[in-house]
Amino acid sequence: MSTHRRGEMTLTAEQRATQPDAAGYAWTITEDQIHTDGVGSSRVGTLGPADAHESLCEAVQKPGQHRVRFRMYDDDGIYYYGGFLTYDPELTEHLEPSWQPVQDFGMPDAGCVRISYPDRPALDCA
Repeated sequence: MSTHRRGEMTLTAEQRATQPDAAGYAWTITEDQIHTDGVGSSRVGTLGPADAHESLCEAVQKPGQHRVRFRMYDDDGIYYYGGFLTYDPELTEHLEPSWQPVQDFGMPDAGCVRISYPDRPALDCA
């Protein structure tokens, strides 16, 4: 039986060796509530961070317990983006992976300041 919580996956030693300096988390945007009127480019399909491990990038795009759903909001509580995060807890021990989608993408792109994880509320950050 797996001891992983929703959103976690552990890379093998072989996988880690292929990209030793890669980020230990990956996220993807699957919902864009800002660009719904055809003005501007939808952010759906955005994948990050740029230095994410290839195996995590592949995994976060596939359904399963290894990823966890998130929603990003601005300072007025307006929902902007949704997506999924996956991370290797052994590679992110000095990092708060649940905040990374906001820091990497939500804040610079649209001013998001809060992220919630409906399926795992202990990860919520503001």
